[in-house]
Amino acid sequence: MTEPNTLYRLTEDGRRLVSDPFLKGDAGIDPDELAKFIEPMPGEPTADLEALDSAVNRVVSNHSRYDTAMDGALASDVHRRLNVSRRVAGDPGLWHWLAVERYPHFVRHRWKYRSETAMREKFLGAGSDLYSNAIHRLWWIAELTHDESTQDYGLTEKVFSNQTIVNKVFDRWFARYEPAAVAVVRAVTDEDSTVVDKATSQFNHTLSSVQLEGLSESEAEKIIRGIVKDLK
Repeated sequence: MTEPNTLYRLTEDGRRLVSDPFLKGDAGIDPDELAKFIEPMPGEPTADLEALDSAVNRVVSNHSRYDTAMDGALASDVHRRLNVSRRVAGDPGLWHWLAVERYPHFVRHRWKYRSETAMREKFLGAGSDLYSNAIHRLWWIAELTHDESTQDYGLTEKVFSNQTIVNKVFDRWFARYEPAAVAVVRAVTDEDSTVVDKATSQFNHTLSSVQLEGLSESEAEKIIRGIVKDLK
C-alpha cells in the first residue's frame, strides 16, 4: 500500500502494462497488477501530492479538452508541490508513475490521441527529453525559468503564454543548459511566432561553432538578441 505523499516510480518492466487502449482511455490497468511494478523512489522523497491532486483536478475542471492554457495554469503547482532535486527529477520512472497511475486523466485531457507513439511519449517519455512526458515537461520548464531566490514564476508564465516559445526553445537541446534557456526566453518573449521560430533556429545553429556550456547567461543573451535584431 502506498503512502499518501511518498513519491514512487514505475519500473521499466511495468511499462509493458501501458497498452494502446489505456493510452486512448478505453481501458484501465488492473491496480493489483500495476502495484507489482511500483516502488518507492530511492531515498523515499516526499511531496505535497494532496495539494497537487487538487491543482490538477482544478485545471482539468476549468479547461476544455486539449486547451494548451492548462500548461501555464499547472506548471508552478507541479514545481512547488514536487519539491524535488534535479537528481530525483532525472529518474524517468517518477514521471511515468505520475502520468500512468496518479494523473492519467490530466494527460488525456491535455493531449489528444493522434497515434500510439505520440501518446506513449506523453505517458512514458522523460529522461533527457524535456519536452516529452506530459508532467515532466511542466516541472522542468518551471525549474529552468523560475526565480529560485524569490520563488517567482513570472518568466515561466511568459513561456507558457506563447506555445511557439515552448515548442521552439524547450524542444531543442540547448534548453537543457539553464543560462541559455533563460537568455533565449528573455530575448524572444515579446516577439511574434515567426521571429521566435527563426531566432531559435539560428541560435541553435550558432551553437555548432560555440561551446554551449562555456557561455554565461549574459553571453548567450547577447548572441540571441543580436540574432533577433538582425531578423527585425
